Amino acid sequence: MGTIGVWAGRKEQLSVSKKSPRTGTQGKRSTRPAPAPLILNESQTLEQAQALISQAWEATTDRQAATLARQALALSPDCADAYTVLANVEARSAEDACLLYQQGVDAGRRHLGEAFFDREMGHFWKLTETRPYMRARQGLADCLWALRRKEDSIAHGEALLELNPEDNQEIRYGLLSRYLAVGDEAGATRLFQQYGYDSSAAFLWSRVLLDLRRGDPLAAKQALHAAMQGNPHVADLFSGQRKPPARLPTQFSPGDRQEAAIYFAGFAEAWLASSDAMEWLLDQLTE
Repeated sequence: MGTIGVWAGRKEQLSVSKKSPRTGTQGKRSTRPAPAPLILNESQTLEQAQALISQAWEATTDRQAATLARQALALSPDCADAYTVLANVEARSAEDACLLYQQGVDAGRRHLGEAFFDREMGHFWKLTETRPYMRARQGLADCLWALRRKEDSIAHGEALLELNPEDNQEIRYGLLSRYLAVGDEAGATRLFQQYGYDSSAAFLWSRVLLDLRRGDPLAAKQALHAAMQGNPHVADLFSGQRKPPARLPTQFSPGDRQEAAIYFAGFAEAWLASSDAMEWLLDQLTE
């Protein structure tokens, strides 16, 4: 029997089994109660929202990422990562991005609760539920710097390191460049004391600048030797022997040209803020 025949037979059986209400022999109604609608708590809805954000990070287009982020916010307005996604793919200006990052920070703080910050201070990143908040606050710090709100930007960077001194987000690099750009040698010194083990180009080459700011050219010369050993490609960019790339690399290895390009882009402002230091460096590089 074909599909139409099957459904025709079923319809006929149903019409026979259901007798007229006048006969008083209607089919029995089920006494089983209807299932209660599934109600998710805040934690569950946030978990579902975060699953959408995982898809948004992998989206192939900005439009797709934004759609997923807005779906996540419809599920949970406390989904901080959703605001971070929107800041990256929808913001048309630094001002727009700042507003979105701030919303993300506020959402993360609401979700975690004020008591959580006091209780978990010092090892935030180890707790995965803190990371959306941390990402949003890092984005906010970067946006504020772009808007020349330098003190606010630095304050957020300092707060992030206080929450997570192990610095899994590598906040110290941006903060170091900002300290040096505004002439805060004390702040830069604290970072060198706290992360003295760091042998990146950011710390090796910035040590030269800090020693010059302190008026110690002998120490600066020793630091320059160590910096050249760590990444000599930075010198080519400062001396003009090589132009920086049009687009910053997204990956690098210690001592390679990509690391040098990232350092030059992030710290040129700090060096240019001290004309004497730049003059000294160029003299040393041309000897």
